[in-house]
Amino acid sequence: MLNLSRFIAASACFAVLNGVIAALPATQKQTASILTDENFELTDKVKQEGKPSSWWLARAYLTGARPDVAVLGSSQIGGLQAADANLTGRSIDFVDNHHCPTIEKALSNSRHEPERYVFLSALPGAMISDHFAIAKALYKTKGAPPLVVLTISPRDFIDNSLPCAGATEPYRYFSKFSDMSAYVNRAFNRPWSRLEYFAGQEIPTRRLEIPLKESSKAFVQSFLLGGIASGANASGPNEGSKSISASQSAAGNLVADQVKFVMGGYEGNIKPGQAVLTPNLPKLFVDNSRDYRRRYKNTHPDTYDVQFDYLSDFLSFLRSEGSTVLVLGMPLTPENRAILGDKFFAEYGKKVAEVCSRNKAVYVSLVEDPRFGRGDFCDTVHLNADGGSKLASAVASIITANEPLTAALDAHTGSLATRNKPTP
Repeated sequence: MLNLSRFIAASACFAVLNGVIAALPATQKQTASILTDENFELTDKVKQEGKPSSWWLARAYLTGARPDVAVLGSSQIGGLQAADANLTGRSIDFVDNHHCPTIEKALSNSRHEPERYVFLSALPGAMISDHFAIAKALYKTKGAPPLVVLTISPRDFIDNSLPCAGATEPYRYFSKFSDMSAYVNRAFNRPWSRLEYFAGQEIPTRRLEIPLKESSKAFVQSFLLGGIASGANASGPNEGSKSISASQSAAGNLVADQVKFVMGGYEGNIKPGQAVLTPNLPKLFVDNSRDYRRRYKNTHPDTYDVQFDYLSDFLSFLRSEGSTVLVLGMPLTPENRAILGDKFFAEYGKKVAEVCSRNKAVYVSLVEDPRFGRGDFCDTVHLNADGGSKLASAVASIITANEPLTAALDAHTGSLATRNKPTP
């Protein structure tokens, strides 16, 4: 009887708490800090302790020239970075290599002109909402690239391991540097995430913030771990960590570490030399279908419409900043596509095309492109170096064949970005 009374009391408290959370105002004006290159001094402490991926990305964009082209994406961009390592014969360090000589060369060959500066704005696990937050912070400070290539996949809209849009490290980091208050309801659309947000941002009694974060983190981890096979690594909302079978030799471990990087397995602070791709990696293929069956379990979670809303607002924002946009559906293996099915892809592709059309963006899908075969992937989703080279050629061909995209490049002559791009 006592236990029943406690249960009733707890249920009543929970209902009241949810009511309070739902009633919290979510559109108060934020006071955003200003993000400048002065925030990114490479001190000995930074080198020793590292910084999150978002910090390194912001540093690369703000301390260099404004690029001609920015390619936005998630860890699927790892194939381009692997191709860059092969092309240049040099190791690619994630912390300071954010331009893409493979696309630069392909674009130069297609257009018969000097190489343009192509910036890779990609983070493991990034959602559409993250790209929006990144652009709002960086482009308002530095200026938007004249041409933006937004690479997308179904995971960017339906990752079932993501609690809410505002839960990611990039969203939390970059939303501090622009006014994102109009998007709070969308970014924190679940009761517990809303409570955590207001504990940290709006509620005066900030002593609630730490225990709330700890309890919510424990809940999310227990939820995610329940869906991951024994022996695999749990990566939270990030795209990556998977168990990779490799020999115990030093060479085998090195290959495993690099493949893990390509697939987005790094979290937390990254130091120079920690996340590196070396040239001519041996080809490996990891069957990560089980992981993606978990991510795709519900093909239309609440984040599906949330991310499409962000896509529409993001494309509209880019237009207002003077950018021309190519939305590029990334290649996927038949094994990965089969998890979602033809009906899903038909509806998904139609919805992407409609949003792009409304916002004057060019949409091209490479999801089933026959140029990409099994040998171009290191798992069912992520391209290897060969696939990255093919992707660079495809991007260059699409840009060259599309008048609005080439016009955006031709109009960008003032910054002389190609004279100031980082050394590969």
